[in-house]
Amino acid sequence: MKNKKLFYLLMFLPLIASLIALQFLPDVIPAHYNIDNVVDRWGSKYEILILPVLTILFGFFSLAMGRIAQKQEPQGNNNEKNSLFIGTSVLLIFNLLCGFMIFSSLNKIEKLEFASFTFIKLVVIIIGIFLIVISNIMPKVKRNSILGFRTKQTMKNEDIWKKCQRFSGLTGVIAGFIIVVISFLLDNTTLIIALLIITFIKLGIDIAYSYKVDD
Repeated sequence: MKNKKLFYLLMFLPLIASLIALQFLPDVIPAHYNIDNVVDRWGSKYEILILPVLTILFGFFSLAMGRIAQKQEPQGNNNEKNSLFIGTSVLLIFNLLCGFMIFSSLNKIEKLEFASFTFIKLVVIIIGIFLIVISNIMPKVKRNSILGFRTKQTMKNEDIWKKCQRFSGLTGVIAGFIIVVISFLLDNTTLIIALLIITFIKLGIDIAYSYKVDD
């Protein structure tokens, strides 16, 4: 129940904060930043409500997915708890992004850069940390069609499912660690390309392993 209270708080906090910020925002605010984190479009201050609305929609979606995954368990509510934890982690990221948006709008910041770290680098670091956290949950997820690493092979039986979730969790931790490290080394464009390459390589390795286990 305590976890759900935090979940709902993170769901609605961006909207509350944005509604308060609206009273102090100028009519025109930075609406979009390009790859170099420089403003390339200005827009109405009411655009600041878009992310909070998406946050709430994601929250309800996450709750629904958790209930569906829980119903597919043989017994218990392990999947619902894991879904709630994952959802809370994602909502935390939404809250951080919303905070950055409010801060940049209030100050009309034309270039998002913090202590020599660009906004994109900070986001990628958060993605890497998030991947590490989620990967540690993977082995705990019970077989279902919503959560976890799901393919035709992993869904065949419980033994294959467990092995593939453990393996995918391991590759996820490794990939997350690499993502965090390269965030300190690469420029924005190269970093985004590297992030996509690492993601596809991880997915390819996981799929190949699922076929190997299924042999």
